[in-house]
Amino acid sequence: KSDLGLVSYPNAGKDISVLPWREEEMVVAAAPSHPIAKVGTVKPHDLDGLEFIAFDPELPIRRDVDRFLREQGVAVRITKHFDSIPMVKEALALGRTVSIVPARMMKGEIAEGKLVGVPLESPGLIRPLGIIYSRKKRMNRAVQAFLDLLQEAEMPRATE
Repeated sequence: KSDLGLVSYPNAGKDISVLPWREEEMVVAAAPSHPIAKVGTVKPHDLDGLEFIAFDPELPIRRDVDRFLREQGVAVRITKHFDSIPMVKEALALGRTVSIVPARMMKGEIAEGKLVGVPLESPGLIRPLGIIYSRKKRMNRAVQAFLDLLQEAEMPRATE
Protein backbone atom coordinates (compact mmCIF):
# COMPACT_ATOMS: atom_id res chain seq x y z
CA LYS A 1 0.00 0.00 0.00
CA SER A 2 1.35 3.43 -0.98
CA ASP A 3 1.80 6.35 1.38
CA LEU A 4 1.31 9.04 -1.29
CA GLY A 5 0.08 9.22 -4.84
CA LEU A 6 0.45 11.80 -7.59
CA VAL A 7 -2.67 11.79 -9.73
CA SER A 8 -4.45 13.90 -12.30
CA TYR A 9 -7.96 15.13 -11.54
CA PRO A 10 -7.65 14.15 -7.86
CA ASN A 11 -10.77 13.58 -5.79
CA ALA A 12 -10.93 13.56 -2.03
CA GLY A 13 -12.98 10.84 -0.41
CA LYS A 14 -13.93 9.50 2.96
CA ASP A 15 -10.49 7.92 3.39
CA ILE A 16 -8.43 10.02 0.94
CA SER A 17 -7.15 13.58 1.32
CA VAL A 18 -5.97 15.70 -1.60
CA LEU A 19 -3.41 18.48 -1.75
CA PRO A 20 -3.34 20.47 -5.00
CA TRP A 21 0.13 20.18 -6.51
CA ARG A 22 0.44 21.54 -10.04
CA GLU A 23 -1.60 22.66 -13.02
CA GLU A 24 -0.55 21.55 -16.49
CA GLU A 25 -1.47 23.42 -19.63
CA MET A 26 -3.26 21.32 -22.24
CA VAL A 27 -2.35 21.92 -25.88
CA VAL A 28 -3.46 20.75 -29.28
CA ALA A 29 -1.10 17.97 -30.30
CA ALA A 30 -0.40 16.87 -33.85
CA ALA A 31 2.32 15.54 -36.09
CA PRO A 32 4.52 18.27 -37.61
CA SER A 33 3.02 17.45 -41.02
CA HIS A 34 -0.56 18.22 -39.91
CA PRO A 35 -1.85 21.64 -41.08
CA ILE A 36 -2.78 22.67 -37.52
CA ALA A 37 0.87 22.27 -36.48
CA LYS A 38 1.72 25.33 -38.56
CA VAL A 39 -0.46 27.83 -36.67
CA GLY A 40 0.74 29.81 -33.66
CA THR A 41 -2.37 29.42 -31.54
CA VAL A 42 -5.44 27.24 -32.04
CA LYS A 43 -8.87 28.77 -31.64
CA PRO A 44 -11.29 26.10 -30.40
CA HIS A 45 -13.41 26.38 -33.56
CA ASP A 46 -10.30 25.48 -35.62
CA LEU A 47 -10.81 21.92 -34.32
CA ASP A 48 -14.38 21.68 -35.62
CA GLY A 49 -14.75 18.64 -37.89
CA LEU A 50 -11.14 17.44 -37.49
CA GLU A 51 -10.24 13.80 -36.95
CA PHE A 52 -9.48 13.51 -33.25
CA ILE A 53 -7.79 10.98 -30.98
CA ALA A 54 -9.61 10.96 -27.65
CA PHE A 55 -9.08 9.38 -24.27
CA ASP A 56 -11.35 6.56 -23.13
CA PRO A 57 -14.81 7.87 -22.13
CA GLU A 58 -14.53 6.88 -18.45
CA LEU A 59 -11.37 8.96 -17.86
CA PRO A 60 -11.62 12.40 -16.20
CA ILE A 61 -9.34 13.92 -18.86
CA ARG A 62 -11.80 12.81 -21.56
CA ARG A 63 -14.77 14.28 -19.70
CA ASP A 64 -12.85 17.57 -19.28
CA VAL A 65 -11.90 17.75 -22.97
CA ASP A 66 -15.44 16.80 -24.05
CA ARG A 67 -16.92 19.49 -21.76
CA PHE A 68 -14.48 22.09 -23.16
CA LEU A 69 -15.31 21.23 -26.77
CA ARG A 70 -19.05 21.21 -26.05
CA GLU A 71 -18.88 24.62 -24.31
CA GLN A 72 -17.01 26.00 -27.32
CA GLY A 73 -19.57 24.57 -29.76
CA VAL A 74 -16.95 22.34 -31.37
CA ALA A 75 -17.66 18.89 -32.81
CA VAL A 76 -14.62 16.75 -33.58
CA ARG A 77 -14.65 13.38 -35.34
CA ILE A 78 -13.28 10.86 -32.86
CA THR A 79 -11.46 8.19 -34.84
CA LYS A 80 -9.88 6.30 -31.94
CA HIS A 81 -9.69 6.50 -28.18
CA PHE A 82 -7.10 5.22 -25.75
CA ASP A 83 -6.61 4.92 -22.01
CA SER A 84 -3.11 6.40 -21.87
CA ILE A 85 -1.20 9.44 -23.05
CA PRO A 86 1.60 7.31 -24.62
CA MET A 87 -0.94 5.52 -26.83
CA VAL A 88 -2.54 8.83 -27.87
CA LYS A 89 0.90 10.20 -28.76
CA GLU A 90 1.73 7.12 -30.88
CA ALA A 91 -1.51 7.51 -32.82
CA LEU A 92 -0.90 11.22 -33.33
CA ALA A 93 2.56 10.58 -34.77
CA LEU A 94 0.89 8.92 -37.79
CA GLY A 95 -0.02 12.42 -38.93
CA ARG A 96 -3.74 12.52 -39.78
CA THR A 97 -5.31 13.39 -36.43
CA VAL A 98 -5.13 15.86 -33.57
CA SER A 99 -5.79 15.64 -29.86
CA ILE A 100 -5.65 17.74 -26.71
CA VAL A 101 -3.04 16.54 -24.22
CA PRO A 102 -0.93 17.96 -21.40
CA ALA A 103 1.98 19.93 -22.90
CA ARG A 104 4.35 18.59 -20.27
CA MET A 105 3.74 15.01 -21.42
CA MET A 106 4.94 15.82 -24.96
CA LYS A 107 8.37 17.30 -24.21
CA GLY A 108 10.27 14.26 -25.51
CA GLU A 109 8.27 13.92 -28.72
CA ILE A 110 8.53 17.65 -29.40
CA ALA A 111 12.31 17.57 -28.87
CA GLU A 112 12.56 14.59 -31.25
CA GLY A 113 10.41 16.35 -33.87
CA LYS A 114 7.68 13.68 -33.71
CA LEU A 115 4.90 15.95 -32.40
CA VAL A 116 4.02 19.61 -32.13
CA GLY A 117 2.08 21.20 -29.28
CA VAL A 118 0.06 24.26 -30.24
CA PRO A 119 -1.38 26.42 -27.45
CA LEU A 120 -5.13 26.78 -27.23
CA GLU A 121 -6.48 30.30 -27.33
CA SER A 122 -8.05 31.32 -24.06
CA PRO A 123 -10.05 29.91 -22.48
CA GLY A 124 -7.66 26.99 -22.56
CA LEU A 125 -7.63 23.79 -20.60
CA ILE A 126 -5.68 22.92 -17.49
CA ARG A 127 -5.06 19.40 -16.12
CA PRO A 128 -4.93 19.52 -12.33
CA LEU A 129 -2.46 17.27 -10.52
CA GLY A 130 -2.70 16.50 -6.86
CA ILE A 131 -1.09 14.57 -4.07
CA ILE A 132 -3.35 12.00 -2.46
CA TYR A 133 -2.83 10.26 0.86
CA SER A 134 -4.78 8.23 3.37
CA ARG A 135 -6.59 10.20 6.07
CA LYS A 136 -6.25 7.23 8.41
CA LYS A 137 -2.57 6.40 8.03
CA ARG A 138 0.04 8.41 9.89
CA MET A 139 2.95 9.49 7.68
CA ASN A 140 6.44 8.47 8.70
CA ARG A 141 9.22 11.08 8.64
CA ALA A 142 10.51 10.10 5.20
CA VAL A 143 7.07 10.37 3.61
CA GLN A 144 6.42 13.69 5.36
CA ALA A 145 9.80 15.02 4.17
CA PHE A 146 8.96 13.99 0.59
CA LEU A 147 5.55 15.63 0.85
CA ASP A 148 7.16 18.82 2.18
CA LEU A 149 9.63 18.78 -0.71
CA LEU A 150 6.81 18.43 -3.26
CA GLN A 151 4.90 21.28 -1.69
CA GLU A 152 7.93 23.58 -1.46
CA ALA A 153 8.47 23.42 -5.19
CA GLU A 154 6.60 26.08 -7.12
CA MET A 155 3.53 24.96 -8.99
CA PRO A 156 5.09 25.31 -12.44
CA ARG A 157 2.89 25.35 -15.50
CA ALA A 158 3.76 23.08 -18.37
CA THR A 159 5.06 25.91 -20.52
CA GLU A 160 7.77 26.95 -18.08
